Amino acid sequence: MSDDPKQKTIGAVETSFDILGVLSDIEPAGVSEITEELDMSTSTVFAHLNTLLQQGYLVKNDTTYRRSLRFLADAGAIRQRCEAAQLLDEKVDELASMTGEIAGAATEERGQRVMLFRSAGEMAAGDKIPIGEHSYLHWTSLGKALLAHLPAARRSEIVDRHDLPRGTERTFTTRDALGDELERIRQQGYAVDDEEHLRGVRGVAVPVFNTEDDVIASVGLTGPRNRFQSSYLTELLSSLEYVKNEIEVRNQYYE
Repeated sequence: MSDDPKQKTIGAVETSFDILGVLSDIEPAGVSEITEELDMSTSTVFAHLNTLLQQGYLVKNDTTYRRSLRFLADAGAIRQRCEAAQLLDEKVDELASMTGEIAGAATEERGQRVMLFRSAGEMAAGDKIPIGEHSYLHWTSLGKALLAHLPAARRSEIVDRHDLPRGTERTFTTRDALGDELERIRQQGYAVDDEEHLRGVRGVAVPVFNTEDDVIASVGLTGPRNRFQSSYLTELLSSLEYVKNEIEVRNQYYE
């Protein structure tokens, strides 16, 4: 569906994306499985599958279909166009190596946190979040570091669109509570996720700005609650601030 319901959309294009959405959940899948999921005619589903196949966005094995690596090529090219992408990639790897934890960089798109880069250090407890994952902004340190520094009207628009779903009992689920948290983040210069998305997981992140003082990304570290205590978070924050400053300074020369 269009972001603006008043804008006209093309039904055939929506159908193709509906099919891709089904494949993201159950691939590889055959025509009958997709037809059942979408309650569409076999001929319609087959026509769309064949079109996507011919355009290189699907792979067919016998009678089943899956999305192709063409999406990876497209996504990689798009990611490289993000501001300071090369620096973010380099510094995320450096952070993971330096701290031993899971390091990540994210940006905001369509009101969600999008994971751009991720790297696991030697102490990482696990790293199952895929590159490109979209998630709510209000329940991770990476997301809150972004949300806090967006214009007020944009923040309100995002909450109107996505609401404030609960991840755990610690998630900020009211506008007033989230507003206070975002103000605290702006004042202190960093965001903390205190098991707000997943129980047992904490994180700390800082915003990254361009020369116009617009937030373009956030960089953070994630790990288990028992290790991410206050004194350790202070150590990690020092590493994050160093990386943030280097990205911002060096980004001036990439523009």
